[in-house]
Amino acid sequence: MIDNNVGNGDGTVGTEGIFSGFALWLVPSSSSSFSAVVKEEMVKLRNRNQGVASAEFGIHATLLAGLGDRKISGQRLEEVAREAIAQWRQEEGLIEGKGFKVNLEDVTTRGSYFQCILITLQKSTPLLRLNSITQSLVDQNFPPPSPAADSDYFPHISLLYASLSTSQAESQIKDMHIHGVFQTNPPNGINFRGFTEVTFVAVDVYDCTGKPEDWRKLYSIPL
Repeated sequence: MIDNNVGNGDGTVGTEGIFSGFALWLVPSSSSSFSAVVKEEMVKLRNRNQGVASAEFGIHATLLAGLGDRKISGQRLEEVAREAIAQWRQEEGLIEGKGFKVNLEDVTTRGSYFQCILITLQKSTPLLRLNSITQSLVDQNFPPPSPAADSDYFPHISLLYASLSTSQAESQIKDMHIHGVFQTNPPNGINFRGFTEVTFVAVDVYDCTGKPEDWRKLYSIPL
């Protein structure tokens, strides 16, 4: 995906919030209790930041993005993603339909529109392997026009897309902690309104061209 926002020099980004291309999303069940409490907090944050926040978007952790520069179709991406998931499931000894759990690590900001306020996820071996296998198969089937720069996978669940400065986002995260939305959960990780982990049940193929309200789910592959 391509974030077309340009930094303003003060830690903020423009309010347009436009992405480009396809993406693969790890998603929890929309009917789960975890999804319900996360959605509640997302609504609160959007209401608090009216005028600078995006429209509603689905609860997810991006598995793979940055595909806007490749010749690719949603159908072919779904086929390759399904192959990657099957390979990963066999490697991990998992049964289709069971999903897999990932621990919640922290609530933080990266000071950009699309990483404004988010829950970071612990980099478990199954999660990193799913990302690695999927990236490898996608690159084999849809080579980038130029060699892609190496970048570490940053698994997270976004709570808010908004043009806030880093200090503004940090202040709101501090308020969330004070009001008990999340608490530290030693030896590592957090408790987010009673949850210390998320269960992902599917990988969704999304066309993320345009603003969040324009994004469309094309396919869903059970884990």
